[in-house]
Amino acid sequence: MLLTALWCVGCQSTPSTMSVIEPRCEYLENPLGLDVTTPRLMWKLASLEDGASQKAYRVRVASSLAQLTAGNADVWDSKKVKSDEPMTLCTPALPLASHTRYYWSVEVWDNHGNVSVQNPIAEFETGKMAASDWKATWITDSFNCDYKPTPRFRTEFTAQKPIVSARAYICGLGYYELFLNGERVGRHQLDPGYTDFGKRNLYVTYDVTQQVQMGQNCVGVQLGNGWYNEQTPAVWNFHQAPWRNRPRMLCELRLTYEDGTTDVVASDSSWMTATGPILFDNLYVGTIYDARLEQPGWSSVGYDTKDWVKAQATQAPAPILEAQKMQPIIISDTLAAVSFQKINSRLYVYDMGKNFAGVSRLKVSGPRGTEVILRYGELLDAAGRVDQRNINMHMRNTDPNESIQRDTYILKGEGVEYFVPPFTYHGFQYVQVEASAPIELTLESVAGVVMHSDVEPTGNFECSNDMINKIFDICKRSYLSNLFGLPTDCPHREKNGWMADGYMVQEAGMINFDSRNIYAKWVTDMVDAQDSTGNVPGIVPTSWKWDSNWAGALWDAAIFITPHLLYQYTGDLNVLQTIYPVAKRYLTYLQTIEQEDGTINNGLGDWLFYKAQTPVDFLSSCFYYWDLQLMIEMAHLTGNASEATPYMNKASQLKETINRRFFDAKTMTYSNGTQLSYALPLYIGIAPDSCKAQLAENLHRVIRENDYSLDFGFIGSLVVPDVLSDYGYAEATYRMVTKNTLPSWGYWIDSCGATSLFETWDIMRNVGDASRNHPSMGAISAWMYKTLAGIRSVPDAPAFRQVEIRPAFVKELSWVDASYNSQRGTIRSGWKREGDLVTLTVTIPANVTAKVTLPCKAEQTLNSQGDNRNIEVLESAANAFSYRIGCGTYRFVCAPQ
Repeated sequence: MLLTALWCVGCQSTPSTMSVIEPRCEYLENPLGLDVTTPRLMWKLASLEDGASQKAYRVRVASSLAQLTAGNADVWDSKKVKSDEPMTLCTPALPLASHTRYYWSVEVWDNHGNVSVQNPIAEFETGKMAASDWKATWITDSFNCDYKPTPRFRTEFTAQKPIVSARAYICGLGYYELFLNGERVGRHQLDPGYTDFGKRNLYVTYDVTQQVQMGQNCVGVQLGNGWYNEQTPAVWNFHQAPWRNRPRMLCELRLTYEDGTTDVVASDSSWMTATGPILFDNLYVGTIYDARLEQPGWSSVGYDTKDWVKAQATQAPAPILEAQKMQPIIISDTLAAVSFQKINSRLYVYDMGKNFAGVSRLKVSGPRGTEVILRYGELLDAAGRVDQRNINMHMRNTDPNESIQRDTYILKGEGVEYFVPPFTYHGFQYVQVEASAPIELTLESVAGVVMHSDVEPTGNFECSNDMINKIFDICKRSYLSNLFGLPTDCPHREKNGWMADGYMVQEAGMINFDSRNIYAKWVTDMVDAQDSTGNVPGIVPTSWKWDSNWAGALWDAAIFITPHLLYQYTGDLNVLQTIYPVAKRYLTYLQTIEQEDGTINNGLGDWLFYKAQTPVDFLSSCFYYWDLQLMIEMAHLTGNASEATPYMNKASQLKETINRRFFDAKTMTYSNGTQLSYALPLYIGIAPDSCKAQLAENLHRVIRENDYSLDFGFIGSLVVPDVLSDYGYAEATYRMVTKNTLPSWGYWIDSCGATSLFETWDIMRNVGDASRNHPSMGAISAWMYKTLAGIRSVPDAPAFRQVEIRPAFVKELSWVDASYNSQRGTIRSGWKREGDLVTLTVTIPANVTAKVTLPCKAEQTLNSQGDNRNIEVLESAANAFSYRIGCGTYRFVCAPQ
């Protein structure tokens, strides 16, 4: 954002108190390297006036800052559009040019007809708009994919004139680190994003203007294996993936001079290549780094390449090469060890104090050739050493040096040395350091390097119960520990994009963090993962060499649920259009595995349930119905309403069959009467309207009779708390969540010392095989926002055009405070109990309306001016007194029973 344009100065419209904030392009701030022909431009609004809303907008896009500030939209002018939508498509008459920066701004008219005066200028820059824009050639070296040291490449070039801008465009598979004149470019880690590399690759754009100098320059690239060249066998057979090959890269520098001319430095067979100190790198294992083989100055001008050879031109790995439009993986924090134990002069064990994803930073000195091995884990054994038995069961390595989570550093013997393993990450709390010769370490010798996708926090929740706050914190930590360009199940033994694990915590993740673009990219991965039968695998991306189809319908439902949630939270229709043909083929596939009555009995059920197992045929048939409901919605939203009829007919038939086969109207019981079997039909709308209240009461009774203990697994953790609360039993849900006995989230906190979410409830009994950093039970943090703070989306008003505030004033809580920075601005809801009265304070952003629902009539309603203007009293129902409000801050005082 560069400055503020005051276009309305001198115009006839009265200035508005409303201002434009947070302009974005494709949901990103001033993005580089876009390859979208009609980019989406979006904004939020701020206003000092209660009830303010947008009634019209005008977007201008220009080729230069000077043109835009002069009011000359020489690229595109939307003209004045009557709409409350804070988003538009940029549709210029002429195609957007490659390698070009565009400037844009939006002015809006408020509900009084006044125009905004604070209109920040934003920008976006295109990358490669066509494949022909690439001048570079894919290059590699002469080794095959089994050769373990990974290649590096370099070339020198001359910048002949003063430079105004320089861009680097690069795709390095599996991973790359880019250097210019001896300095690393950017802070990205583990780039590019993981895809089905045989179908689609991603390139990244960097602004390197400050790093290119007049005269001689040098560009260097170090490659790593990543998912592209998985060399160590594991159960998922990524070492047999059809795309597997020797690391390779495509790199292009584009220099623009002050006189308007350009130069391109492109990878080709003239570049020089060699291997360096990285002897081995692997996502599951780690990195072997021999500091004795370092090549000082290898990415700087003048380095002697007498031992290097020319690179080899090679084929592009995939037919599609597109811009990476999601946040990169970064190093977000460094953690000091909280304690360490010196077992002997060669062996130390460090406790980082919490379970997280990343690597370690080692500070060490010792004799040349000393080998230091770092092993990572979530557990310690009885002797105080790292215990990896809960994370090593899926490895099929034959080389003992390639065991799980094992980095190796070989000292060069030149004083104090530092090592941060590249091209890998681990999940751990403990680090064991073992050396081949005596070394002296201190508490400061090992630090934790926290890594995850660079997603901005968008939500915050706090309340008067410290246990709830701790549960909220571990939900966020496990979510970030499993966000590495896609949602994963665990950061150590698998790192896989399990479909159900992903969608189960998607809503919570999108409330807490700006992860929209990562899920949108994952939807594209789902497209690439569909097979010729129409089926989709349980993990995406997939190796194509390991059958995960047994995960079945509950996992496959991600192709419907993930884009649905993206639309609900961000208004994104593109993902629905992207997935629609995939969803059609998948529903055709489901017909081939139907039973005679049209239901299905396929795949995993409520994975890792505690004791009560809900039958798979019931669950999979219910999810089939949910798929159809979401498909009907998708058909209408994507302009395919004419295709919705067969899905509507099938959904109606299936609903009737499920109710006939699984529902006992006499006992008001579905299936075998588990907590989940009561809740799921209510959650997805299968239960008859006349039976819903009784089913909810029966669900509450079953939980009460179980001493308010939960009894479900992954799926139940998403469904049961919401259903129980939505039907008026929030107090029971609260008791269930905060119980400190097995099974519950509270038990993990009080009895297990959890700093992250676990894979299974009875973690102490399943020590040897359960992950201790699994996000799958993390939907409970979304429940905190939706139930305790009451911030809820409205299904027919995506992207929080409208919001419902319906908090549950749980008796054991004295206060709650939450906020969510939605697609239209920050929504706040907080309440405080004082004696018999509860005061609810709500803030609604400009251009949003809200329905506030209380369990009793408000004794006082006030806006920010201290009166009740802009507060509309709506019709009331039993235990539901509602009010309509617009933009502003409001206070409601009531006396709940």
